[in-house]
Amino acid sequence: MTALTKLRAVAFASLVAAAVLYRFPPEQYHFYPQCPIFKYLHVYCPGCGATRAVAALLHLNIAEALHYNALVVSIIPVVLVYFAAAYWKATRDEVFTWPPVPAVALAALVAVSLAFGAARNFLGGSL
Repeated sequence: MTALTKLRAVAFASLVAAAVLYRFPPEQYHFYPQCPIFKYLHVYCPGCGATRAVAALLHLNIAEALHYNALVVSIIPVVLVYFAAAYWKATRDEVFTWPPVPAVALAALVAVSLAFGAARNFLGGSL
């Protein structure tokens, strides 16, 4: 299986997952997993509300998505650009490697995620 085939399989699986999320919103269907951090510790992690935020984005409800999880909403365009770059690289190179992510960017993401998680708990989950 080539790298391009694997990326196409990931893209297809992502589209199927988005279709399921679009058709079965988390507010109406309860088969989606709960956040174990919130379930057992009763604190919001940086990812709490991500599923509902993505579902709201799929329905083009940006304000609602931002309410559920502003961090995820702001990171999604970056992730989409990264995967588009990976797909483009896979189409032109014979040997596929993931595009490098600078260590500074990863450190910044961790710092922002931790700050976001702390802020949303101090503000009562309204971020």
